[in-house]
Amino acid sequence: MIKNALSVMPTRPIVYIVPAIVILVMSFYYGDIYTKCQGNKQFRASLNELMTATGASGQFRLTDATDFGWDRVRVVTDFKPEASGAECPFDWNWPGGERDSLIASGLLTVLIFVRRGAIVNYLELRHDEVAFHGADSSLSPQAAVFSVGANPDHSGGVKLTLNNPE
Repeated sequence: MIKNALSVMPTRPIVYIVPAIVILVMSFYYGDIYTKCQGNKQFRASLNELMTATGASGQFRLTDATDFGWDRVRVVTDFKPEASGAECPFDWNWPGGERDSLIASGLLTVLIFVRRGAIVNYLELRHDEVAFHGADSSLSPQAAVFSVGANPDHSGGVKLTLNNPE
């Protein structure tokens, strides 16, 4: 029975090698994307947790939430990309359709972290969960200090107001 099964398989090794190479390349490609997107999702969750733990009367330093080096951060509220994001396909970063819904409703905020002129990380946040105020320019790590308060526009959300604009 095994001999019959093996006799119908192609004898050319290329038939086995090409699919194996394709699978290997795809796993490396999507493995890197998956790691990056899961990292963004965990970064967003830890940032939200840290702000919640700070309470409605404390101060929040953005450097306390980052474990990577950066020179400047740019807060972009009401983010509307020119093209749909393919950075994190298959709902790895946001549940199905949530990112598109946030973009359409103007509730997507993006933090872009730069080091020596190159983007080192970014973070997408829900504006109804975390609302930045007064951070209209690029901020240094020392200046990215915010007062934490309740967001009157969105119940349950956090309002971060920049302490000392540069």
